[in-house]
Amino acid sequence: MAMSFAIGEPRPEILGARAEIPPNSPVASSWLNAGSANIAHMNTSHPSPGGGSPSGEAVFRSASLPCLPGRRPGAAGWTPLRNQSRMKALVILYALGALAIFAHAREIDLVQNSGFEVASGDPPKPEGYAMTGAAFWGRLGGVIDFATNGVIFPGAARDGGAVGQLVRNIDQSKGRWLSFRFRGLAEHGFVVSGETLKMKMEFFSKNGANYLDCATRAIDGEIETDRKNLTVNGDYHKLGAAVWRTYELEELIPFPEVDAVKISVFYGHGAATTQQLHAAFLIDDFSLIQRSASMTGRIDPATARSATAQKAPVDESKLIPLGGRWFYEPASGEFAPSVSAPLTVTEENADRLYYKSDRLLNPFINNMTAWLRAGYKDEAGNIVTKDRFVADNVVLTFKGDGFLTIKARNLPNHPTAKFPGFNPSFIQEFNRTYRLPLEPVVNPNAVAMNDSDRNGALPMGGIGVAVNGVVFYNPFDATMTDASNIMDYCCGHPSPDNRYHYHKYPICVNTPFVDKGDAHSQVIGFAFDGFPIYGPYEAAGVMARDSTSNPLNAFNACYDKERGWHYHVTPGKLPYIIGGFFGKVESSNLDHFRGPPGLRMPYGGKLAQPLAP
Repeated sequence: MAMSFAIGEPRPEILGARAEIPPNSPVASSWLNAGSANIAHMNTSHPSPGGGSPSGEAVFRSASLPCLPGRRPGAAGWTPLRNQSRMKALVILYALGALAIFAHAREIDLVQNSGFEVASGDPPKPEGYAMTGAAFWGRLGGVIDFATNGVIFPGAARDGGAVGQLVRNIDQSKGRWLSFRFRGLAEHGFVVSGETLKMKMEFFSKNGANYLDCATRAIDGEIETDRKNLTVNGDYHKLGAAVWRTYELEELIPFPEVDAVKISVFYGHGAATTQQLHAAFLIDDFSLIQRSASMTGRIDPATARSATAQKAPVDESKLIPLGGRWFYEPASGEFAPSVSAPLTVTEENADRLYYKSDRLLNPFINNMTAWLRAGYKDEAGNIVTKDRFVADNVVLTFKGDGFLTIKARNLPNHPTAKFPGFNPSFIQEFNRTYRLPLEPVVNPNAVAMNDSDRNGALPMGGIGVAVNGVVFYNPFDATMTDASNIMDYCCGHPSPDNRYHYHKYPICVNTPFVDKGDAHSQVIGFAFDGFPIYGPYEAAGVMARDSTSNPLNAFNACYDKERGWHYHVTPGKLPYIIGGFFGKVESSNLDHFRGPPGLRMPYGGKLAQPLAP
């Protein structure tokens, strides 16, 4: 979503999502123009607590080999990654700050160096990982981005490559379901065809010494689907699929002997368009989460009572109703809340808070923490000089008053562009409170916005909040022109008061649940009338904006018996998020707006509350 200077004008080289390559990389001279590879960037990836391989060598089996049992380390296709002592010390020190915060969290990332931040060697390689072929380590992002370290698959490399990590000491008593995820960005010049780009999960016994089985999943199709359906979500309705998004492979551990798992991403052969500077696949944020139940509705055949897949991995009889579609599952020994007893939800218990859609969802899980980055501004307006982890970026409270109260610091939990830059504002920490009705009510007098929202149906400022605490804005700026054309690669930018926000579908927000377009999208946020905002898909392969079986109304809302009334985002088609408040709005959520003479005021030209002089 990088800035374009004019409609149809090619983006400047510095505005791409390209990776910065070490000068001694063997592909540097052929992949990037001279002089563009040594730009200094700010560090944004975060350490990940958890286990992984505590000692010994990490081994890498050629990821392109088929899933055949019986291959052992040391056979053809394995390459050792040595000198792990430095990695152990660095990774442990790097994770100490976050470890205390996550010590009581139920979901622990088993991957070491998950953000690829720690590297050594010449050329440098990420500690704890092994790479083959053309894959190499470098900085992900152009000069306008808060860049992270990661792995690059150059499209021009015909032989392909791979990156992976062996995770040892898997304790199956903690669960037999494993979810492997990573964040990836397919630049618009990176060519996908057939099934060449894949994720793989390999299972071992004897802590990695004995190979047993594996599972793979091609992700080329997801990239092609995004390019087909989301290209119009970009600046000036172009290149909207070249964004960071999450890819997932969930598998059941197949044998009781498994005590080590190798996770990897690989591509069989490269291909690129003629524009080499934007022709790579970028990889960041590996994670491996162990669970006792599937998060995608799958079942363990050994424990299934029927062939019907379960809708949710929870006993609904044990859930406590909180009002509306919200439920809570108390932990063992935890005080059971009621509709009248206050309940506070943070990242530590977000996996026990459920929203009833067509099934039970955990919309806030993995979305409630963030980083206050060097270069941002803190709540007091001071420029931050050192990254700081923010455990309470989003905090939820159910007080028994008919509302879900959200306290949000409005810090994005995904990559962003550097601001100030093509936008003169900063990203700043806030401390905002939103009250969402637990039982939203349709407003019979609701008015949808007209051309350029000249009737003021939607206010300036916030109109809703995403599950990561970042606000949604209407599609226009104060001059009533489309505000969605100059955004970063996660579809956001800051306003003049330094509040980062979204004017259109923020694809990066789907991180916790991975919207593949193969089913109805899940909840990505809520409008200030309390109705949920879902992603773009109404059904498998059918975007809500194009649906004829259940078409959206002028508010971008539709109804079905499982979800009730709900909104959908509409990539490339106004109003992008919502076209007006279909329900009765909680007015305390609306911003107080004071602008230059001649600019319209929010909510039909009237302030929600009087402003102090």
